[in-house]
Amino acid sequence: MYPTVSKNERDYGFDSTAHLKAIVDAFGKWTKKYLDMGWDGYLFQVMFHGLAGSRETKIIQMKQEVERVYNRLATRMVRKPNSPSWAGYLPIGLFVPELPVPKKRKSKKSTIADVLINDGLHMSGVVLGNRWGRVRESLVDHFREFEDHYVTGKIREIYLDDITHDPEYTVDYALKSLPRRSSSPDDVLLLYWGGSARRPTFGGK
Repeated sequence: MYPTVSKNERDYGFDSTAHLKAIVDAFGKWTKKYLDMGWDGYLFQVMFHGLAGSRETKIIQMKQEVERVYNRLATRMVRKPNSPSWAGYLPIGLFVPELPVPKKRKSKKSTIADVLINDGLHMSGVVLGNRWGRVRESLVDHFREFEDHYVTGKIREIYLDDITHDPEYTVDYALKSLPRRSSSPDDVLLLYWGGSARRPTFGGK
């Protein structure tokens, strides 16, 4: 299920920009594989209210909030999210902290608050979902309809767009903080089975 890098790429350590790019490329190919199998893909950006503490403390809180959103989505999409028989219907989430916020998102410009609150730090990523379970609509429509169910607690706003073409480019955009070194592989949050999934193995350290 999880992406791997090719053998010749495993010589790079996590401090290598080439290896960081290889991780992003592997996730892009992994995402495309799911879309080719009939899944839907979505670009997500999660904005937060002002959070206390250091950058590391803020990231911990952001991960907890994103995981809560994922858990709520999983229980909406799947009747029994912890049952192995329903595993194939669960959504998959991939997120990293990102700084700064993009300038615009699909007919909506970023606000001053997006840039100033938490110094612009937010969570960016992709979610893979399917319509074979209980949610038969686009997640864009689902989140619009049930916004109050997800935008709670420390979350200020959730933006999402359909991935309609070139998923590898979209994943590269969503995870650009890795090769830019504003995030590290340790910051990657992979969500599956209603909680944090085991980390993919890319080799290196």
